[in-house]
Amino acid sequence: DENQRNLEATIERSLALGINHIETARGYGSSEMQLGQVLPKFDRDQLIIQTKVAPKDDPKEFRRQFNQSLHFLNLDHVDLLGIHGINTEELFEQTVRPSGCLEEARKLQEQGKVKFVGFSTHGTTDVIIKAIETNQFDYVNLHWYYINQANWAAIETANRYDLGVFIISPSDK
Repeated sequence: DENQRNLEATIERSLALGINHIETARGYGSSEMQLGQVLPKFDRDQLIIQTKVAPKDDPKEFRRQFNQSLHFLNLDHVDLLGIHGINTEELFEQTVRPSGCLEEARKLQEQGKVKFVGFSTHGTTDVIIKAIETNQFDYVNLHWYYINQANWAAIETANRYDLGVFIISPSDK
């Protein structure tokens, strides 16, 4: 109960300060369930909700997990759906191949369950750039920080393709 009250107070304070982007993921323990208990208390139009679902060999499993996320979040749609962890060539292929997870995500978008589709990554810069250069994503979540600028080429590529960029772990966690 105390954690839930703290979560609600944190979101209230964040909104008061102009912070309205809430990011979670299917793989982040109970975070979606905890958020689902408090999100209905807020004006949905004031929030930008992002969740992420890992790529799957079977796109139907990807859809099932996304639907479970929506259920846990107590929402009818998310603003941002990230394919969580395009970290290797294999996960890249599972995502972008015909009838893969990206195609499934686009179907969810057509149904109004998702506004924008992106991907998150801990992969090497070449894998990140390869994903960006498909020109099939709206945004990317990637690592970049002042001390380690290895992904700068990916950020420049994202800029050329007009992709939004979310910097994750800006202080290297």
